[in-house]
Amino acid sequence: MGMALVGGAAVSLVGTSLLPLDQEVGTHASAAGAVLGIGLMAAAVDPAGNIGWVRAGILYGFVVVAFEAGSYYVWHAQFHLGPIFFGLAFSLLLIATYPQRRQLIQSTTGKPAPVVDEKPATVEEEKAPATS
Repeated sequence: MGMALVGGAAVSLVGTSLLPLDQEVGTHASAAGAVLGIGLMAAAVDPAGNIGWVRAGILYGFVVVAFEAGSYYVWHAQFHLGPIFFGLAFSLLLIATYPQRRQLIQSTTGKPAPVVDEKPATVEEEKAPATS
């Protein structure tokens, strides 16, 4: 997903070279897409250490749906299924393949999500009285 976003940013850079409206208002869409793509590639190496980038990748799919629907209904632009399929497919894949899915959702109490013990307790450990 990260490499595809960086590639899409490179293609969009050529398209906006004739009318750089994004630069006129103080942003640069190609740079934003490239940064998101690079961040997602970094998150692929260490997903648990880059959870913010994983969350951004998940959010990307839902933002694409909102932008496509908004541009279709507000500006009567052509509706493109490709970006929606790409965005939602990879958002769902990020959710499904993330090793610690409980940590994807931040807790509302401000405390970190509880870490689940990977090793299940055996019957003898549960019956044995605690000795201290």
